[in-house]
Amino acid sequence: MKKISMLILFFCCLGAVAHAEVDVLLKAKYDGTAVKLRWLPTDKELGYEYRLYRAPAVTPEKRLQIATLRMPSYEEAKSRITKENEYSLKLLYPFETASNRAEVNAYLTQLDNRLNMVLFLSIVKPEVASLLGQSYLDTTVEKGEAYVYTLETYNGTTLVMTKKIGIIAKKAAVLSMPWNVKAHLFPWGIGLKWQGYVPFAGFHVYRSESYTGEYVKVNKAPVQVQEAVNPDGTVDVAPYFFTDEISEKNTIYYYKVRGIDFFGDLGPYSDVAIGQVKIDHRPPPPPRPDLEISEDNITLQWTQNDEKVIGYNVYRAPEQSGPYNRLNSGLVSEFTYRDGTVTVDQNYFYLITAVNGGGYESLRSLAVLGVPVDVTPPPIAQDLKFSLNQATVNTHWSAVQANDLLGYRVYRTMDLENRDWQLLNQNPVPKALYADVLTKNLSRYPYYYRVTSVDTHHNESGPSTMVKVQLPDVTPPRPPSITGSSVREGQVALTWAQVQVYDLAGFYVYRDVDGQKLKVSHDLLTNPSFVDSSPPVDKPVVYTVVAVDVTGNESEASATVHLSVRDHIKPQILSFKAAVTKGEVVLTIVSKDTDLAGFDLFRSHNNRDFLKISHARINGSQFVDAKVRKGKRYFYKVVLWDKAANNTESIVREVRVPK
Repeated sequence: MKKISMLILFFCCLGAVAHAEVDVLLKAKYDGTAVKLRWLPTDKELGYEYRLYRAPAVTPEKRLQIATLRMPSYEEAKSRITKENEYSLKLLYPFETASNRAEVNAYLTQLDNRLNMVLFLSIVKPEVASLLGQSYLDTTVEKGEAYVYTLETYNGTTLVMTKKIGIIAKKAAVLSMPWNVKAHLFPWGIGLKWQGYVPFAGFHVYRSESYTGEYVKVNKAPVQVQEAVNPDGTVDVAPYFFTDEISEKNTIYYYKVRGIDFFGDLGPYSDVAIGQVKIDHRPPPPPRPDLEISEDNITLQWTQNDEKVIGYNVYRAPEQSGPYNRLNSGLVSEFTYRDGTVTVDQNYFYLITAVNGGGYESLRSLAVLGVPVDVTPPPIAQDLKFSLNQATVNTHWSAVQANDLLGYRVYRTMDLENRDWQLLNQNPVPKALYADVLTKNLSRYPYYYRVTSVDTHHNESGPSTMVKVQLPDVTPPRPPSITGSSVREGQVALTWAQVQVYDLAGFYVYRDVDGQKLKVSHDLLTNPSFVDSSPPVDKPVVYTVVAVDVTGNESEASATVHLSVRDHIKPQILSFKAAVTKGEVVLTIVSKDTDLAGFDLFRSHNNRDFLKISHARINGSQFVDAKVRKGKRYFYKVVLWDKAANNTESIVREVRVPK
């Protein structure tokens, strides 16, 4: 046994620091032309943003930002990933790639195990590390210079960790090679083991049928060294790291091994190992068992792989690295085993061994993880009801009684034939009520609501009974468009285009004078026209029209029409008299109009040819004509004017001036 290095311990420690202070493992190496940087957050969080800075080692304060990195959106990731690594998208983007809610729930339950797999892939697959924003290749360095790199880790806008590392771009880093590769021949294949595995994250194994022939990679996925740390700090390592299941008998095979470092780079080949050494009496290890998982038990099933096997042992551990304890008291003669001592949400790793008639126990099978999951949904929500506040639908229901209740999901649809109801809340609401704030909408079509309950294991109940909601109509019609306006004989005539909506009730006309807005059509107008018979005179007037629906919602006002109505009413002459006094003719006119501008006076000798005798318009109600002759007859008439230039002509009055 030997002490383990910090790099090997890194994977074992990740689970323990998931809720501790965030740390970032930062490494750098120079490959002869560029500096490679690679980092990992110990809490396995995928949503961090990383800001990378570089500075000369002699002046570290003169740092420059050279990159900002983060995991891209799913659509961008699909365009960047190669076909070889497409399978990693399901691990990196489980919600986007899930085909149903059961898969989503499985991802939520197996979150930690999924993140561990992402972590391993990011180390052995540089493309995955780049997709996570956890690697950078600095090709702008100058050979022989020393640099200091600073990595800042952000959770949103919050800086959670700063790490620095220095490197000299002088001599290219050289990876070591695995050594002391040994091959052990079993009846089922050749087991391989080697030394020098500590600096590496994984390995590739290559095989040839001749010492100098072509060596072909035989492992599908990078080989990890399985080991367990003992309480005293020593490490137990698996007896063999890789088994090549060969079928050809009496054939000698030759093997080489290459390591994969933290940056995903391959190291040099090891020396050749020969794969025919000695015969082992142990039976071949059984295949990895399949699991059937329920809430209270896990059943293992496997197939027979050697006729000489007389039974099996079943082992279980809380972690993949162990320690494993045997569950069966006697050999299991069947190809199945039921473990009824499990607890929901706990990790259980299972492996089996085979025992032959000679009492030899095989090497262990590959371990398989089983996690009992609560699959029983909570009760269905009851008594779903609603109340309305304009366009807000307030739903409420009886609280579900369940110890593991997480909350409720609320669904809505406008089409009962559509099976895909719209989920309104992505996160379950904890209380038995939900307010759906809708935009103002026509009430022509109803909405339907239903509710489900969700437990902490994301099991979802069946839907509640449905409620039908008819919103009040709070949406007005479109505003009318005025098409014509005219002023005639002191009246204003308006016309507008008809508004085409199904619930139109009519129109109102508004008049604005000096900022005072007044509805002038007291009753709803069913036709798109209106005549204002009593508009204000000689004042600017603004008219607008609104459409009104059957609920009473008024539209926005139409475009304004600006008019001014001129006084068109002629002044009224109540009386016009002519009398001779002291040889002069006194003419008197009476009118009750208040906007008079005066009158003009006309005189004639024959009642035909009238001449205006007032040079200017006469104000007041009386005029004295002193330019008359005695014994002569005269005819008089007046034209009365108001301030709007309307006029009225009087009747003719005849007088004779005495001699």
